[in-house]
Amino acid sequence: MSEVTIKSYRKEREREIVSGLKDAMDKVGQLIERDARKNATNPIGGSKHPYVQSGLMSGNVSHITKTEGNEIVSEIGFSNEMGNLADIQYAHRIEFGSPRQPPYPFLFPAVESNKQKIIDYLKNSGAKGASIE
Repeated sequence: MSEVTIKSYRKEREREIVSGLKDAMDKVGQLIERDARKNATNPIGGSKHPYVQSGLMSGNVSHITKTEGNEIVSEIGFSNEMGNLADIQYAHRIEFGSPRQPPYPFLFPAVESNKQKIIDYLKNSGAKGASIE
């Protein structure tokens, strides 16, 4: 009688997929961070941003990508002195405007103008067999 052994490579594949996607998400974070910094100083359209005073916001746009189990967490925010993401209180007023100030989006255009690159990074993440629609 012949013996048949079945070996599962599921855990190895999961680690490979998560690692590839984490690397891709980190590239996405770097791309968005770079363009958001540019947009925070000089919005799309080329004119100087009327609300730039110190450069604190544009100089501290940052991202963090980490894995928690099989979950990938990627955040865009503002780094503080300790390298953690922090809240810059007026950033939402710059992005979305206020009753006394028109919006000067810097984050949304960084994502929108890089949509195809983001899709390509994720599709080419090395996660064989994974599909992104």
